[in-house]
Amino acid sequence: MASTMAPSMSAAGTPLRAALYIDFDNVYSSLAAIDEWAAWSFGSEPARWLSWLEAGAGGEPRRLLVRRCYLNPAGWAEPEHGGSLAAWLQQPRVYFSRFRPALVRAGIQVVDCPRLSRLKNGADMEMALDILDALSHPTRFEEFLILSGDSDFTPLLHRLRAHDRRSLVVTHPLSAQAFRASADAVIPFEEFADAALAEAAPGEAPATAAPSRPAAVPPEPLADATPDPGDPPAQRAAILALLRRLVAGSADPLHLPALGKRIHVLGGAWVRQSRFGGAGTLAKLIEGAEGLALEAGPGGGWLYDPARHERPSLEQPGLPSNLPDDPLARLMAALRDAIGPGQDLPQLGPEALDFALRRLAGMLPLEAAPGPEPRAALVAEAMAAGLDLPARSLEALVAWLQRARVDWRASPDEETPGRFGRALFAELTRAAAAAGARLPPDTLGALRDWIGLGARRDPGPATPEPVAEAPVGGSGQVAMPTLDA
Repeated sequence: MASTMAPSMSAAGTPLRAALYIDFDNVYSSLAAIDEWAAWSFGSEPARWLSWLEAGAGGEPRRLLVRRCYLNPAGWAEPEHGGSLAAWLQQPRVYFSRFRPALVRAGIQVVDCPRLSRLKNGADMEMALDILDALSHPTRFEEFLILSGDSDFTPLLHRLRAHDRRSLVVTHPLSAQAFRASADAVIPFEEFADAALAEAAPGEAPATAAPSRPAAVPPEPLADATPDPGDPPAQRAAILALLRRLVAGSADPLHLPALGKRIHVLGGAWVRQSRFGGAGTLAKLIEGAEGLALEAGPGGGWLYDPARHERPSLEQPGLPSNLPDDPLARLMAALRDAIGPGQDLPQLGPEALDFALRRLAGMLPLEAAPGPEPRAALVAEAMAAGLDLPARSLEALVAWLQRARVDWRASPDEETPGRFGRALFAELTRAAAAAGARLPPDTLGALRDWIGLGARRDPGPATPEPVAEAPVGGSGQVAMPTLDA
């Protein structure tokens, strides 16, 4: 736990009068990045973690007099392709609306927060207004519990402290330092997943039937997290040692998503914070490691020992036979075929790409393209917002914008993210043309949809017309072709 606790305002032995506010979409996505079965249990068995909170997690026993959950009824998440949850569900998406009955049965008031724009659903504003209203409620709530990784709540925590109310947040350990420091107590999502979403206690019946959790990675005898070795080379060596132990104990190749989550548990928080010892991704760390081989495939592929395991394939045990269609993977494959090998692409979901373009635009003006430190801060911010923004993909995005000669020194305005998107579109299509490839209309349409440019309203050519030398954001930059966004 990250914060010290303020003295209790309740009489000795009296539970605190508390109010609970949950940003469901944010919490589910953040937990799924750690362990998708923990996310599933969070939505399907809320009575379990409610009891844990009421018993005094992060402070003292409390009565949760207000329990509100803010949920986008049309929101959804994708289970890991080839993972155990996907195999059990046999569906490409988990819609958040399916958890409403379990939340209601647990005594939680569900507040619908449909999406207001491409990225935001308004839950944070609804939560903030309700919390401010609660400050003047006839019942004096002594403690406010906020489950969210959104650092936009920082001013709200300041207001609660000014009104002499305790605050506890359940959030991501990489959320903004100011957000965590403004709360009286902090429970990291990892601790929330481990303690509140563990197997039911003896005699405790779960609120809803849930599948038994398959072991995608063989059990590991280590009970405690590995201490942080300190410097990056030692960190990388420690992670590789853990990988070799897991691979040596498995009769089959290991699926990379489940393996990455297991490494986070066995290694501890330093694994994520160090970005795999500076390697950036688990796949990058494994490259060239002795005795380990990585085979590409759905969800990132499989790790195996060539001396012990047969080479993995799409018929790998545990992989569903009816893998859901992945439009992003199909688009990336088409672009790689057109542009040629050796070119990193920003393999980001549409929401993560939109988030990155907006945040990059908000960094302007800069003397040069964002370096490692601002990129790492952006990755952490995206993670706190529940978005998957790998450092390598962000680096590739910045590189493509740099190739498009965007002007990092220009002052930003509301059109800057759109200009960045059009620059990315033009540079990718230009690179394909330079490689002698002509992107077909369906690929161009998928590329527009991915970047958020929308369909062309006129039947222009399948590839951009030659562009003239004119500024994107400043003198001497290459102008983008006219696109209807």
